[in-house]
Amino acid sequence: MPYLLSLANGPTTKQQISYSFESAINDEYEMFILGNSRTYRGINPDSLQLKSFNFSHDNDSYNQMYFKLKFLIDNKKNFKYLILGLDYFQFSFKADTRNYVYSDFFGSEYMSDFESSALIKKTQYYIDIINPKKILSCFSKENQPFIRKNGQYIKSGYAREDDCVSRDVKRLSFQVRYFEKILEVCKSKGIKVFMVTLPIRLNELNSYTESELDDFKNFINQYINDNEIFYLNYSNIKSFNTKDYTDITHFNESAANRFTKKLNKDLMDIITKKNKTRTHNKG
Repeated sequence: MPYLLSLANGPTTKQQISYSFESAINDEYEMFILGNSRTYRGINPDSLQLKSFNFSHDNDSYNQMYFKLKFLIDNKKNFKYLILGLDYFQFSFKADTRNYVYSDFFGSEYMSDFESSALIKKTQYYIDIINPKKILSCFSKENQPFIRKNGQYIKSGYAREDDCVSRDVKRLSFQVRYFEKILEVCKSKGIKVFMVTLPIRLNELNSYTESELDDFKNFINQYINDNEIFYLNYSNIKSFNTKDYTDITHFNESAANRFTKKLNKDLMDIITKKNKTRTHNKG
């Protein structure tokens, strides 16, 4: 059944994650991208000047990102830069729905943070796919999602003007701890971190209060420094509208390409400036 569903609906969750881990270590990259579905679908490494791989996935928060970073380092991947996706709600949850796959790559250290076993999650997964609607979908192949070789996930769809969502901005100490561990590991390895908040539709931004956004900004600002950790916040950018999204959250393919070109310019401006400063100081 998973195979049949993948023919109609694109790669399954397990196929996506397995492909991502295999591809991440089968080549050499200058930069990796970690984040959730907004980053997974919204950043196209082919539009970045540095050779990059999009190692993001749906629902990833900072504990998954930490263990992905650890996986790369354990596999002797030497890279200089990391794009770390930031979402206002990303510290507020502890996702376990993909643990039946992640447990194969991360092992017991990762699973010790969760009460339910990978076997339970795998059973829930197979129960979920035995669903008449999903079975019937095997007969349709229209607008099939796919994964690029660079790790980006492409999925079609059409956003509506009245799309809405409710987000939680509370910060779990559990996720803050893993977020800080990511930054600590990068510092120890000399990896420059670009924290990036992608454009957010006004319908979603309106779910946050001004004080919540200010609090988040103050929280992130304490980690920024001029040499190792940078923050690029595009949440309020005006260059995109409803037609650029597939739903309330995700860019379509065209908008992702446009955004990534803008991101690339800003990244290269920072990198070039820092390299010139370092060269000047050595001189």
